[in-house]
Amino acid sequence: MARHYVGIDLGGTNIKGGVVTAEGEVLHFESIETEIEGGRDHVLDRIAMLVGKVRDAARVAQDDIAAVGIGSPGPLDTKRGIIHEAPNLPGWINLPLAAETGRRCGYPCFLENDANSAALAEAHVGAGKGTECMIMLTLGTGIGGGIVIGGRVWHGADDIAAELGHVSVKLDGIRCNCGSIGCVEAYASATGVVRRALEALAEGAESVLEADGLTCKQVFEAAAGGDALAQRVVRDTATYLGAAIGSLINIFNPDMIVLFGGMTNAGDQLFVPVREEAAKRSFKIGSDRCQIVRSLLGAEAGVIGAAITAMQAMDEQQDTANLG
Repeated sequence: MARHYVGIDLGGTNIKGGVVTAEGEVLHFESIETEIEGGRDHVLDRIAMLVGKVRDAARVAQDDIAAVGIGSPGPLDTKRGIIHEAPNLPGWINLPLAAETGRRCGYPCFLENDANSAALAEAHVGAGKGTECMIMLTLGTGIGGGIVIGGRVWHGADDIAAELGHVSVKLDGIRCNCGSIGCVEAYASATGVVRRALEALAEGAESVLEADGLTCKQVFEAAAGGDALAQRVVRDTATYLGAAIGSLINIFNPDMIVLFGGMTNAGDQLFVPVREEAAKRSFKIGSDRCQIVRSLLGAEAGVIGAAITAMQAMDEQQDTANLG
């Protein structure tokens, strides 16, 4: 009986892939360039090529792979395996990604949102292992998220649940890329951190920071070094993020909220004020229960979660067949 799965983490720049056991262990992991300039079919061919490449590198027989899971940007229809639209993948409109990949690689394929995939991995074999309800926030260019309840991703009625970056934290705030106003993504993402620092510099604030090529990492480093402007930006970032997390604690009463992404490298500089702000904004019983921690799985999270998606889908199909 096949006991291995291939997980694919599809991005606009790179495609990550790996062979994963039923226990969530990665036997081989690899990353290749997406090469979106080659067009949609070229990228689909590269996904299928990577499936075979990681399988062979892991020295797993062709028949020992049960299925392939794909974590992809969305919005998606996970039941039908369709990408409705992917901003980083031009021309991918209503694409039956699961079917197209399956036709090319010869395995059953299943689709999941990329942030959901990473959250699923953390819930099963990462920081949230053993939790009943875990929420993950991905802190990067934007803010994504995933909600895992009872070991399963919560998708909502239309597969758009867990757009956690679009919790509003400032009613009279700036307009977010999603079209709404005051979203936490606009303030506490890496992009939001840099934007607020640049605005302060443009207004004449004194700082060791330089506008040209400014990065989120530089802002946090300057704050750690005592720069007043950078410290204000970091403090406000933690306030916005903690406010959003406090709302999530009140709504979901989770066991754990996991933060994922490069910003978490700041450690206590980020986590201590975020935890304090979240506690102020949530009921004490829920705040006391909920751990706010850093992710454990890193770059392999999306691949592991995509593989778990495939495993769960195959189990569901088998259960249905047994009932029939």
